[in-house]
Amino acid sequence: MESKTDVKIKAVRKPLRELYDWAESILIGLITVVVVLTFAIRGTRVDGASMLPTLEDSQFLAISNLYCTLNYNDIVVVYAKDIDLSIGGGGRPVIKRVIGLEGDRIGIDSQSGVVYRNGEALPIEIIGGIIYEDGHTIKELTRNRGDMYEDAEWVVPSNSIFVMGDNRNNSKDSRSEDVGMVNENYVIGKVLFRVTPFDKFGQVK
Repeated sequence: MESKTDVKIKAVRKPLRELYDWAESILIGLITVVVVLTFAIRGTRVDGASMLPTLEDSQFLAISNLYCTLNYNDIVVVYAKDIDLSIGGGGRPVIKRVIGLEGDRIGIDSQSGVVYRNGEALPIEIIGGIIYEDGHTIKELTRNRGDMYEDAEWVVPSNSIFVMGDNRNNSKDSRSEDVGMVNENYVIGKVLFRVTPFDKFGQVK
């Protein structure tokens, strides 16, 4: 038969045990968050105007390469290893949008400004003066530039992607030899959401 002292000890130990279990759960949760933020989610800052009107210079983004399955229209940070060689640099990260995946044929009609994927035009809508291509905004229709081939067609190699900036006529991307087709090993991460400015915090489309 238990003594009154044993009963009192058990009465004290029970809430202490519950408190310990509660604290342990919180600690495990905090450790998990720290690990995820350290290894799965990174921050990057927009540099330049090549993704206007979607992203503006100096905006801060959260990106991740965890389970990074790429799809059309994803916004990605890729390492362009040849982009600054002409000025003595050794490449740098750039932010672009995925237009083509492995095996795709990408063509551009510079007269109409229409982009083709596997022979089909990416749909264009103009609503309230805003241009939408395949469901996302672009600054202008896609025209030819002096450093790009006129009405060229590209076939995306295996394990690679074709990327373009939303500011189509002011973007160095897969149309340029400085960037070209991007091997998936050079994909740093996919943009998850915009952090700053805080009034625009949220998912980026």
